[in-house]
Amino acid sequence: MGVKDIQQYIETQCPNACVSVDLLRLARGVAIAKKRAGRDGRFGIVIDGESCLDRLYGGYFSDWICGGQWNRMVQFLSVLVQTCYQNGAIELAVLFNGAIERDRMKEYAKLQTDLHLKINQVLKHVHNKGTPPPKIWWIPPTCLRSAVRMALQHLGVTVVYTMDDHHQEVIAYCRENQMFGIIAQDAEYAIFDPPRYFSAENLKLTFKGNLETKEYIMDEVAKSLDLHPNRFCLFAALLGEQTDACAILWMSDANCWANVV
Repeated sequence: MGVKDIQQYIETQCPNACVSVDLLRLARGVAIAKKRAGRDGRFGIVIDGESCLDRLYGGYFSDWICGGQWNRMVQFLSVLVQTCYQNGAIELAVLFNGAIERDRMKEYAKLQTDLHLKINQVLKHVHNKGTPPPKIWWIPPTCLRSAVRMALQHLGVTVVYTMDDHHQEVIAYCRENQMFGIIAQDAEYAIFDPPRYFSAENLKLTFKGNLETKEYIMDEVAKSLDLHPNRFCLFAALLGEQTDACAILWMSDANCWANVV
């Protein structure tokens, strides 16, 4: 078991840790509670753009194989932003990976190899069947990151490119700006103890105007592992892979060390 397997473990082995939530309803409840306490009622959410590309694209539809539809994507993003800002008072910040991350080159190479294999499957399917490929073969159309970024900036959403280590900078942005939580789909966010961790894969804007997803309750995950919640970083360092250096760095936090020593 490696660090990357933690996300799968949470989803398959910890049913009590995966709770369905409506982010708009949650935002309204938090805003009311904060106002009663005389505090700022802002409800900020950080979106990891790398985990949410398919969601920000507007979900699956058959035209993605031909390069995608700009107007449909912009229409979806407009509805999403309007729903969040007006109805739920959710402040969004979308972070994309702009870092080279030389330490992760092997991981990047493996990802590109997997993408090439998937592209070959898609092309063979279209040639042989003459129908849109299955959803499971979805890959981001060329330049989708740039297209999503321009659309979000046009709609007034905060867009940030990370410069050094994407995962660490996303967590740092969330904490420094006192955001409520992170929408992502990566085990590295789970082990770094975000304020709240929401699923990108299950993010859905419904026809009723609800913004639904699942929240991963890390305290429940800790119980299933018989692990103190503040020791996730140490646990990840022992598992190894690319996150060990990051985990050791984050373990320098005084609160973590206080519980380990």
